[in-house]
Amino acid sequence: MPGSTAKLEPRLQAVAQEISAPTHADIGSDHALLPRYLLLSGRVQRVIVVEKHRGPWENSRRALEGLCAEVRLGDGLGPLAPGEADSLSLCGMGARLMVKILSAHPNRLPPRLVLQPNDSALPLRRWALEAGYALVNEQMVQGFWRYSILTLARGPCTAYQGLPLEAALRYGPLLLKARHPLLWAELQEKQQHLASLPPVKQVQQERVYLEQALALWEQRL
Repeated sequence: MPGSTAKLEPRLQAVAQEISAPTHADIGSDHALLPRYLLLSGRVQRVIVVEKHRGPWENSRRALEGLCAEVRLGDGLGPLAPGEADSLSLCGMGARLMVKILSAHPNRLPPRLVLQPNDSALPLRRWALEAGYALVNEQMVQGFWRYSILTLARGPCTAYQGLPLEAALRYGPLLLKARHPLLWAELQEKQQHLASLPPVKQVQQERVYLEQALALWEQRL
């Protein structure tokens, strides 16, 4: 199919490889590059895109014209019906905003979520544990920043077993277990940053979590 091999930037390519579903929902798609790729590559049969503002809504409608896609104007999961989507993606936003979106309509969440925040994934990992979603895969991809991509599936989570919880929530239990090279770079930067801060209580606690993560690096997990 024409366009089916269109390239995505690395972070979105990493998201796309985690998605395979009859109906997929993408929230805040903007130019709809990801849902268009998912449809043309055959990874999904149908896409629902939700945009909060009219400009991105129009962009997405143009990009998906003629494809099995529906672009809805609304806020977060509000325009979705319970059970309508098999999987959902949120990309390119702050983690706290993502948590707000995911928490607003818990009955509309599908069983599989793929999340790519633009900052620390800590709030999303913590939310997933509380919301009953298991962390089944973690990726880290170099781009403008180092991006974390979390794949979540509804069910009990075993990813944190045997690890210090707070350190694993900050740095990613599966990334730590895999000794991901990009995570190592992030740990080194974090160490330098914390060393430059005054030793107030919060900074000292973060140093403890970082030291736990660095210690795990020396172990064969």
